[in-house]
Parts: sequence; structure tokens; C-alpha cells
Amino acid sequence: MTRRPSPQRARAPRPSLRRLRTATIILIAGFAAVLLAGAASHLSLQYTAAVDAALRDARTNANAIGSQGEQTFSETFRILEGIADVYAHYREHGDGEQLYLHELLASKLTRAPQVLTFVIFDENDNGVASALTYPLAPDFDRPERSLLRYQPRYVDGFYIGEIYRSIRPEFAADAWLLPVSMRVNGPDGSPLGRVTAVIDVKFFEKFYKMLDVGTHGRITLRSSNGFLVATNRAGTVGERTPETEEQPRILNSLPNRTLEIIRPWTSGEVTIRRMLGNAPFFVSVSLDARDFLASWRVLRTAVALAILGIVIVMLGFAYIIFLQLKRAEKNEADLRQAKAIAEEANDAKSRFLAHMSHEFRTPLNAIMGFSEIIKNKVLGGDVAPSYVSYADHIHRSGEHLLHIVNDILDMAKVESGAQPLQQKAIDMGEATASAISFIEGLAGQKNVRMDVEAMENLPRVTGDERFVRQVLINLLSNAVKFSPAGGKIRVAAAHSPGKSLDISVADNGPGIEPTLLRRLGEPFLQGNPAISQSGQGTGLGLSICKRYMDLLGGELIINSTVDRGTTATIRFPNSLLTDDNAH
Repeated sequence: MTRRPSPQRARAPRPSLRRLRTATIILIAGFAAVLLAGAASHLSLQYTAAVDAALRDARTNANAIGSQGEQTFSETFRILEGIADVYAHYREHGDGEQLYLHELLASKLTRAPQVLTFVIFDENDNGVASALTYPLAPDFDRPERSLLRYQPRYVDGFYIGEIYRSIRPEFAADAWLLPVSMRVNGPDGSPLGRVTAVIDVKFFEKFYKMLDVGTHGRITLRSSNGFLVATNRAGTVGERTPETEEQPRILNSLPNRTLEIIRPWTSGEVTIRRMLGNAPFFVSVSLDARDFLASWRVLRTAVALAILGIVIVMLGFAYIIFLQLKRAEKNEADLRQAKAIAEEANDAKSRFLAHMSHEFRTPLNAIMGFSEIIKNKVLGGDVAPSYVSYADHIHRSGEHLLHIVNDILDMAKVESGAQPLQQKAIDMGEATASAISFIEGLAGQKNVRMDVEAMENLPRVTGDERFVRQVLINLLSNAVKFSPAGGKIRVAAAHSPGKSLDISVADNGPGIEPTLLRRLGEPFLQGNPAISQSGQGTGLGLSICKRYMDLLGGELIINSTVDRGTTATIRFPNSLLTDDNAH
């Protein structure tokens, strides 16, 4: 025996809302992670691009400054060489006057815009000639150094030129001068003196201020001993630090004599330092992160605000979703509780109906038995005729009531799942013939003809023969009940190998309204209201048939047309059919 669960209890449970909530959290967290990763990647790329652009700008400016400085000192030494040759010839031959030297120096001054003046000193550091004045003032400013200590080319220390305020009143009192000297030797190599070009450091400052290094960028020119020569920012010319004194040694140890320092996060700058060729100077170009990262920081702020806005919106949506899920969880819990209560109540109802049906059947059987004894005069014929008539009415009413009780009992058993199945191979021809013979008496009373077609050589059906026979009896009983007097019922079978087996019962009764046809199979629902009003039937027949076919694994199909009749078909799928055909 096999017990099949009812369709309502076999229904799969709904997906867990907790899993849905977890999936929502994972989805939101994943989206936020992807968003943050994408934003971080974009900002990283933009940061790298900004630093690379700053590094390129620093290299460009350093190269421009280096070229300008190298050209300045190269041109200055070239002019000094020409002056030195003339002065050496002057000393060797002793021809001409100092005015000739003054005019020579003045002519050279027009070719060197960066030079304030050219001065010639003799071997005792006494002034011989100047490009600005003639004759040369005896108190002309000069560095206090011995000629013998000079190299052939030498950049002297800085000093403030007092004399220039008397020659050029616009000359600032605190202006620093940079003397660049070249030694003059005689034919025998003895020192004859030196020629000096006094360079105005403002020449470099003006050029540096023309370069674009940002609001906070800094350009500096320092001598090889670390003194500050010129800068585009506020600074004390002539100052030096231990770091600047060490830089020339570091730069000279590098292959290209250039040092790149990239520290935008720590020192906040990108710096390029390089030596000016053979000149004893080095230049430093520093770009401040406040300038070259300004756009990136604006982008970073915008991205952060955008992400913050997106996160707030996502959290808002997540909060709304969680509220809805929480409400859905509560509703689902309420529905489950209500369903459990309803199922419990339905089980209690089914148990009550089954119990009461058994309680009804015992006295009904007694009533029907005693009424049949009286009706048939079993104990003697000395009975009033009216009693016999009463007993006949009692017997027929008892049969009707017992039929109703049996239907209720069967329905209660099906709904409670207490209806066992006894599986075996069923001969559908014999089962159909048995059901027809059971209904023939009722059909004869209404003068309804029954036509049976194609019931030979049908495949056997695996199932419970009691249920199959009961379904056929109920369908035939309904067909007789709804057929008019003198009507016709057609019972037929249809089967093709590999397909289902159909047994159909068709009548030519009044048919069923479409609105009721869709609901057939519901307990206590009548297919024809006129029948229910006449007190015939309980509306459980088709409901029992549908439940039995579900238990058997088959299907009940009802087609009906108003005023033309109804066809009820029971269908057994190929999985229930066997090759053992009836003989």
C-alpha cells in the first residue's frame, strides 16, 4: 500500500526572505566595493598622471634654466678671453692709454646684458680700467683676494657694490654682485693681472620669474660652495645651508650630474637639481604639490562627495528594502501561522466529519434495516398499508442520507490523507462495465440509453481499482442525473501507443455555465443550480473524483457547452499504463 500526500501538503515552500536579505546585503556591499575600487583606481591613475606631468615640467624648466646659465657664463668667459688678450698685448708693448681700455670695455658691455661692468685689475689688485667710468675711481669696490690665489677662471664671492650707487643712483643699496674673473698671464707665464665681469644676479631672477612653476614653485641658482645666487621667490642672496654645500658633491658623483627627487606625499614637492655644465653652479627647480595636485585634489573631493552621495542613497534604498523585507517576513510568518491554524482546523473538521459519518451510519443502517423489514412484511402481513408506505419513504430517505454520509466520509478521508492506495493492474474494460452495471438501474428509471464504444483491448492501468470504479460510478451517476428523460449517455475509450488512456462519459444534458465550469471540483459546488435547489446531490461527487484522480496520478477533464451537454474525461498518463492488455 502506498500513501500519496495531498497536493496542498506537497507544495514547495517559498524562498527564505532571510536569504534574500543576505543576498541584498552582499549585492550592496559588492556594488560599494566595486565603486570604491573603481574610484580608487581612477584617482590613482590621475595622481600618477599629475606627478608625471609635474616631473616633465620640472625637467623642462631645469633644462631651460641650465641652458640659459651655461650660455650666460660661456658668453661671459668668451668676452673675458678677448679682453685678456688685449690687456696682455697692452702690458707687453705699453702702447696706448687707459682710455683705449675703457672704450674697449664699454664696447664689450653692450654685448653682455647680464654684466653690469667689466673691470681690469693689475697684478697688485689695483684697478686699471672700467667699462663704466674713466678714469677709474681709486676706491673702486673689489674683493679682497690675492691674485695668486685665483684659478685661470674663477667666480668670486658675493659682495655689495657701494660704488655703483654713485655711478647708477637707481642701483639698490642691498644689491648683490657676482664677479667672474679670468687671470691674465704674460709671455713667460707671469701674472699680469685679471679681467673681471661683474654680473647682476637680478638678471637670473628676472628670467626665473618668467617661467611657470606654479604659485608655490621655487627656482634657485647656487654656487658650487652653496651660496644662493638667485631665486624667483623671497630669499636671502648669499645664504647657504649644510645641505646646499653637500649638493655639488652629490651631483658631480652622478653620471648625468642631475638629481630627481619625487616626494609629493612627504615633502610635498617634485625637485630637479643639475649642474650648469662646467660652470661652478647648480640649479634647483621645485614644483609644489599644492600646485600640480590642485586639480587632482579637487577631483578627489568631487569623487569622495559623489561616493558619499551614492552610499547615502544606497543605504537609503537598503533601509527601505530591509523594511519591506522585514514587513514581508512578518506577513509571511502571519500567513504561515494562519495557514497552520487553518490546516489544523481543516484536519479537525475532517476528523470530525469522519467520526460523525461513522456515528451516522450505525443508526442509519438500523433505520434502513427495520424500515425494509416493515416494507417487505417479513414478520407478517398484518400491517396497515399506510405503515408500508411510511416504511418505504423512510427506507428511501435513509438510502439518500447514507449516500450523503458516504460522500462526506470519503471526502474527509481524502482531505485528511487517510485514504490508502492498493496498487494493482486494473482492467479498464471490466472496471467500466462494472460501473455501468451499477448505474443501469438508475438509467432505466429515467429511460436514458447508454452507448459503450471502443472498450476492447485496452491497456491495464496501475492503480487502486476501488478508486477507479468509484470515479466512473460518480461520473455515470452525474451523467444520468443531468440527462433529460429519453436522453443518451456515451461511454468511450481512446488510446494510442505511447500516449495516455482516456475514458470519457458524455451526456446531452443542459450543460454547465462557463463561470461554474472553471470552479468544478470544489467541495459542495453544484454544476447546475436547479439540481441543488431540488435537493438532489451534495456537490461532492466531482470533488471526490478530482481528489481520487490526483491520488492515482491521473487527471479529470470536464468540457461542457450550455444546452448541448457535458463530457467528463479521466486521463491516465503513459507512466501508469502496462503492456498487459485485457483479453
